[in-house]
Amino acid sequence: MTKTYMSRYMRVASGVLLGSMLWGAMVLAVPAPPDRHRLYTKPDSGCLGGIEGSIAYPGEEIEQILAIPPDEPRLVYEGTVTGSDRCEFRFSGLPMRKYDLIVIYKNRFYEGLQLHRDDDTLTADDRAQINATIQKCEPFFTAKIIHRLEGTTGRGNLARCICTFVREKKSDTWLAEASGSGARRTFKVVMLKQVGPGWQIARTRDLYPIWARPSQTRPMHTYSRTLSRIRVSDCIKTLSPLNLKN
Repeated sequence: MTKTYMSRYMRVASGVLLGSMLWGAMVLAVPAPPDRHRLYTKPDSGCLGGIEGSIAYPGEEIEQILAIPPDEPRLVYEGTVTGSDRCEFRFSGLPMRKYDLIVIYKNRFYEGLQLHRDDDTLTADDRAQINATIQKCEPFFTAKIIHRLEGTTGRGNLARCICTFVREKKSDTWLAEASGSGARRTFKVVMLKQVGPGWQIARTRDLYPIWARPSQTRPMHTYSRTLSRIRVSDCIKTLSPLNLKN
């Protein structure tokens, strides 16, 4: 083997080895979709407001905590989970307004969303139509669970719900394989309008998409009034330890 050929061979072999190492590192480092954090609204560096606190119950590690203004569900702020036991949290850079919180754990989530400003007047027929509309949307997801739904009956009126969308079939993608699971799960706020013939989805807002293991595809849901309508001014609001049983 000539020196020139040997040199070329070594360069190619080194390139293949480096590529394999980089690919292995990428696979090991991808526990969830890399684009999730792009979903969230950037904090406003000119605002001094925020929220900090801790969760007394449940005493599990928080995976994610989100803050949403009840009058503008398109804005979703991501909090920072802190503390050695991951039971503490902090939001900063929040504009002055009220916020509802969503606290996400491994197999459950708690939320205090104000879904509708007025009294809920949806009829059984409205609810059946809304459920049918949601079940038909986004066929990629094989199951959609409506956890809470509120709105006003009648043409031209609105409704809003918090849902879990799940694809329980295995997804043959390298991201799914890298995460060690094949199922896809996301929480969504779904906004609907009564357009005459029935209810139509006006807008959806993804909250926490992940590649989920079978035990995580249908998490428990709890509404907690404690997480509702937290007023933020021009400073960090410190909350007492929160008990999410109620």
